[in-house]
Amino acid sequence: MNTRGRVIIQVNDLHHTYLSGTPLEVKALKGVTMEIYEGEVVGIIGRTGAGKSTIVQHFNGLIRNRERGRVIVDGHDMADPSLDVRAIRQKVGLVFQHPEQQLFERLVGDDIAFGPKKMGLPPEVRRERVRWAMEMVGLDFEKFKDRFTFSLSGGEMRKVAIAGVLALQPKVLILDESTTGIDPRGRKELLSRMLHLNREHGVTLVFVSSNMDEVASIADRIYVIDDGRTVMHGTAREIFAQPETLRRYGLGVPHVTTVAYRLAQDGIPMPRVPLTVAEAEEDVWKILSS
Repeated sequence: MNTRGRVIIQVNDLHHTYLSGTPLEVKALKGVTMEIYEGEVVGIIGRTGAGKSTIVQHFNGLIRNRERGRVIVDGHDMADPSLDVRAIRQKVGLVFQHPEQQLFERLVGDDIAFGPKKMGLPPEVRRERVRWAMEMVGLDFEKFKDRFTFSLSGGEMRKVAIAGVLALQPKVLILDESTTGIDPRGRKELLSRMLHLNREHGVTLVFVSSNMDEVASIADRIYVIDDGRTVMHGTAREIFAQPETLRRYGLGVPHVTTVAYRLAQDGIPMPRVPLTVAEAEEDVWKILSS
């Protein structure tokens, strides 16, 4: 786990209602509280409709909190009407569940350069930003910069969308179910690159996912959201050590963790709650060697 830095995102008792005062009113958030520290990887999990996407859209001002609760991002109160939201969005990048829908420029390089261009950066700086961002997601600059955006595969589009956010060089990168629909190899590569971004460049990652194996493999800490409320939080090991509680919230545990629990029920307890296959292999060898 990364050593905690200062709190970069703080959420206190956040409430949000869609279509308030209409027959279609939906109370999406009913009291979410969380803290995200600089340089860490935070997982946010919960069943469909729990409110996860609504929460993270508050982090960069796509939704402004007008009801009960506060959201403080990098020291700025997101409810402040004088706040420059554009400046916040340069610090907090959000990649949606279907990020290819964020693409609109004809050429890959132009799409990735759109944000830096809007920032008023000179062409040579924009070019280096684009090159760096493409490198971070595993796209060869010379090979892809002049490709037609909508001629790419789904996985390549996903990478272009993420690169477009990274070109702003945000302090925080939010991935909202952004690995959904990518093949297992592509997901593994993308997660590896995001962890590199975190460890080598200090980018804080917020990872919203319904894939427990992925969350367990990368998250320092996890928040569990249910019915618009924060119901659990702790390290990945602390959270996945409570399978019965998670089951009540419609969630499971990583596959390897399930195997470990079954072994324990058969009288072969593991020395810890394994979160990855590598951890399980290490623990099994310890058991066999003893």
